[in-house]
Amino acid sequence: METSDVKRQKLIDEVLAAPPDGECAARAAALNAWERLMTHLTPLIGEAALCAMYARARHLTFPDSLPSPVLRELRSAALLLDQLGTQLGAMEPQAADAFHRAMLESYTRLLAGLIGEALTVRLMNTAWTERSGGKST
Repeated sequence: METSDVKRQKLIDEVLAAPPDGECAARAAALNAWERLMTHLTPLIGEAALCAMYARARHLTFPDSLPSPVLRELRSAALLLDQLGTQLGAMEPQAADAFHRAMLESYTRLLAGLIGEALTVRLMNTAWTERSGGKST
């Protein structure tokens, strides 16, 4: 039997698998994954908690990087997505992919600690269902 942690990792792998051709399309796909996750998560924990968790995930994932002054000001999902898009756009494609994967893994691990592994997996599955033509995994 698969654990919820393994299921969470598989969902991340699926949403990041076979990125679309082109740097702009890959960045748009990354932002879409975050936007869909945030849309489903905001009613559960609120926008401020969502942004605080993102800042915490970034600090845990990249502790040696200096905090972005903009990151401290994030209070909405829209600002967070805008800042993430700017960050990803400034990186080389491979670095952007690695950053995006590490952040998704860290963020969803924190989320699982907050709301539980099973609910996190259900939330991720619901948010990213379109990736598989509407089929749940």
